[in-house]
Amino acid sequence: MKIGIFGGTFNPIHYGHLIGAEEVREYFQLDKIIFVPSGVPPLKNSDIIDAFHRFKMTELALKENPYFEISDYEIKQKEPSYTVNTLKYFKELYPGYTLFFIIGVDSFYEIKKWHKPDELIRIIDFIVMSRPGYKNLENSDLINGKEAENIFKLKNSDKKAYYIEIFPVSISSSFLRERIRKNKSIRYFLPEEVRIYIEQNKLYRE
Repeated sequence: MKIGIFGGTFNPIHYGHLIGAEEVREYFQLDKIIFVPSGVPPLKNSDIIDAFHRFKMTELALKENPYFEISDYEIKQKEPSYTVNTLKYFKELYPGYTLFFIIGVDSFYEIKKWHKPDELIRIIDFIVMSRPGYKNLENSDLINGKEAENIFKLKNSDKKAYYIEIFPVSISSSFLRERIRKNKSIRYFLPEEVRIYIEQNKLYRE
């Protein structure tokens, strides 16, 4: 089996996340993608809401896709959610499986700021999704040349980074949070059940 691990704050989850994940699943013929909402993200600011709500919204967004699953591994951790530990956990949980870490190209360029980045890139292969306004991986200091078209070698690692151009969706979680604060509609930017959950729980309001 081939499994994608898709981590993030999902604050809130929206159609940009879902469209990208579905394109990745189809292109790489993954058997499933596991969404892993972060618990206490080390690099995020105070704008992030409680992990319980982010987990519930992600769960609602995924329920109609049989290839998508959700894990509460990170939100159950009391310490900050370090990706390197999460990937080690899933490697142990799925021995013998082919695992990929799914990440946006904007986040890929920030990996050097993460916890133990040199160890992180030696754990599993990466699938890196395009984002509007960002170039592909060639300018990253983590890249050590190409193996083939859109397949990049990672420095000091036998793992690879696979780059995929996905349908450009310019929605961001910060954009949605700002619309909510200004009492603007977020309908059609994310699944309707997620929108209703946000309204019912009065999330992201001052």
